[in-house]
Amino acid sequence: EIIEQKLRYPNSAIMALRFDAEQFSSIPNRTFRVRGVKVQIPNNGTVNATTGAISYAGVWNGTFAAATWTSDPAWILYDLLTSTRYGFGDHITATQLDKFAFYSASQYCGTLVSDGFGGTEPRFSCNALIQNQEEAYKLINDMCSVFRVMPFSGLGSLTVSQDKPVDPAYLFTLANVTEEGFSYSNSSLKTRPNVAVVSYLDLELRDTVFEVVEDAENIAKYGVIKTEISAFACTSRGQARRIGEWIIYSERYENETITFTTSVDAGVVVRPGQVIEVADPVKAGARRGGRISAATTTAITVDDATGLTASGAQLSAILPSGAVEKRTVASIAGN
Repeated sequence: EIIEQKLRYPNSAIMALRFDAEQFSSIPNRTFRVRGVKVQIPNNGTVNATTGAISYAGVWNGTFAAATWTSDPAWILYDLLTSTRYGFGDHITATQLDKFAFYSASQYCGTLVSDGFGGTEPRFSCNALIQNQEEAYKLINDMCSVFRVMPFSGLGSLTVSQDKPVDPAYLFTLANVTEEGFSYSNSSLKTRPNVAVVSYLDLELRDTVFEVVEDAENIAKYGVIKTEISAFACTSRGQARRIGEWIIYSERYENETITFTTSVDAGVVVRPGQVIEVADPVKAGARRGGRISAATTTAITVDDATGLTASGAQLSAILPSGAVEKRTVASIAGN
């Protein structure tokens, strides 16, 4: 029986196939590869139709172009946060987001890097089908994990801080922390993974595939300590391998935690995710930090220069703006 009915499917893509029922014993399964939702991107950006990455020309003035398809995780997250239909837009407006932080993260995401197999690809790409309702906090953090950012609220807006090479934002010495100074703690060697098994979706096989990254030197010393990671929205073997390498590197070299209490003038400047420098005499074996008592554009008088030599030395100073600048020391006379 054929029933004629007028049906609406708003915000949906409809696919229909007509075939003879005698050719199949049951209704066949169909699989589709889709480009997904179009999102707004900056007006100075151009999307690569093959990779979905965005390249930028000139300086962004803060306005957006028409929505287009992209695999850039920064603007996909931005769209998810502001959409009132399927996102978090009922609670967050675009004016509450630091769009220039997303722009900076997007530039890092779109940089072409080696895929590990003789070609190049964008550093981070997001290819995911979100078809079930998720808890907002979990989904936002899953999206942030795609391009290594941490979301936080600061200065009246929601922003993201990305784990990428940046210049130090502040300098801490015994002169701007409390009398307790700096304390350090390490993680156990037995808990630091040296084998990372990263699962991702292979678009050709249409199945979950595992990429194994190993630290051979560490395995020879401590044996196999394995960790398993599910790479959210990852469909590239090269990206999955970079995730594994990042985890192995972080576990091996970023295993120390430093704790200290600082003053208000430093606390109001430093933000989560920024890189800081620490001049600790316990680590350096000598005093290498203090206060500036007077300064001109060419000479700085410090509280104590005992033991300091000008040969090849650099001076790091915190400017009134809170920025850290480095200059080569020409000579030392007294303090």
